Amino acid sequence: MKTEPIIQKELSELIHAAHSPFHCCSYIMEQLTQNGFSPLTLKEPFFLEKGGKYVIRIFDTTILAVTIGRNVSNQNLPKLRMITAHTDWPGFVIKPNPVITNEKYVRLNTEPYGGAVYHTWIDRPLGIAGKVCMKSADPFSPHIQLFDSQKPVAIIPGLAIHMDKDINSELKLNPQTHMLPLWMLEEKKECTDFAAYLAKNLDCEKEDILDYELFLYNCDPCETVGIDDALFSAPRIDNSSGILSALDAICSADTDNDLICISAFYNNEEIGNMSKQGADSRITEQILERIFTCLSLEKEALYCSLNNGLCLSLDVAHALHPAYTDKNDPTNRLCLGDGVCIKLSARQSYATDSSYTSIIQAICERHGIPYAKFVNRSDQRGGSTLGTVISSSLCIPCVDAGVFLLSMHSARELIAIRDQVALCELSEKFFAG
Repeated sequence: MKTEPIIQKELSELIHAAHSPFHCCSYIMEQLTQNGFSPLTLKEPFFLEKGGKYVIRIFDTTILAVTIGRNVSNQNLPKLRMITAHTDWPGFVIKPNPVITNEKYVRLNTEPYGGAVYHTWIDRPLGIAGKVCMKSADPFSPHIQLFDSQKPVAIIPGLAIHMDKDINSELKLNPQTHMLPLWMLEEKKECTDFAAYLAKNLDCEKEDILDYELFLYNCDPCETVGIDDALFSAPRIDNSSGILSALDAICSADTDNDLICISAFYNNEEIGNMSKQGADSRITEQILERIFTCLSLEKEALYCSLNNGLCLSLDVAHALHPAYTDKNDPTNRLCLGDGVCIKLSARQSYATDSSYTSIIQAICERHGIPYAKFVNRSDQRGGSTLGTVISSSLCIPCVDAGVFLLSMHSARELIAIRDQVALCELSEKFFAG
């Protein structure tokens, strides 16, 4: 089992590298290839071997990593184990023609992505990261390059209390008027050209830029907090926590068995999963069919493996807030440091089934992994997860789990690092048999 300092270092490295979903997937790909995973592409036929490790990048921002046991066959049906996490987080996307000049201020026009807590983004040092598409010799294959400002280049300034005496009690923020980041002071007209800014930093011609998908990101560093350094504060913990656990687990997965293990990293969870690279697309089913076909396994074997399989959906959960204790369930009050959170919901907003929840509990108890069960208050619906989407689209049993978190969807979030250690250990044991 990895120690708290090692897990903290790995999580910090991931968060620092993943300034956009595109950069997040590049980091995952780098880690997987370093651990012996061979890349496959959706545009070409799959060629697989039993005992192999493979990674498939899907439309830039989703990744499926697969290990195939040496002993799988039509007679010895593979046991399917799957862990999911998501590569996106709430924030702001830069619109086309983004420059807005007001007096001497130059701001960027942005659009909210997901359910960000707006006020936490005010007065933060903000960078810009994502991908830029440029002209190439073939119009059907534009040149794609990742972009990262690597430093704060924007900020959303807050309003002084002197100008709004009720700001502490009645703050209302309009994303189109109040949340646009200040980018520069207008000194020369040519300096306000956003495409020229990108071209300069990408060493290309402005006219070659066709389109972009760029996000604001919080440049704040990761920090330990508390007198005993037990707390970990950072941007984008949701869902870097799940990504790290799924990534570590698949990298350490053995292939001397009859398992097919999959770690899936999906984009667009924060906006409903309804995209070609989202968990609610048919892409996972297609890939599974292609894998089983390449292994000379019949389609009936796939259906049997799905029904005999299990998915562990990883995402963060609401810890008891010390200042708002009435927001949690009255008899299930769980705090940072309580271990792995197993999420339950009678509404099926979390994938809940006592038979499969019991499997995760049994794994935790066998290996001494701390865990607790979470439910929302009966008058609060709570968020949804990848678990219900995957379980319904693939007809595979699923359990939702994660780490306890405070300040969810804020520009900075907070966990106990011991919970991350517990989640990483559970994920590793989940793939062990």
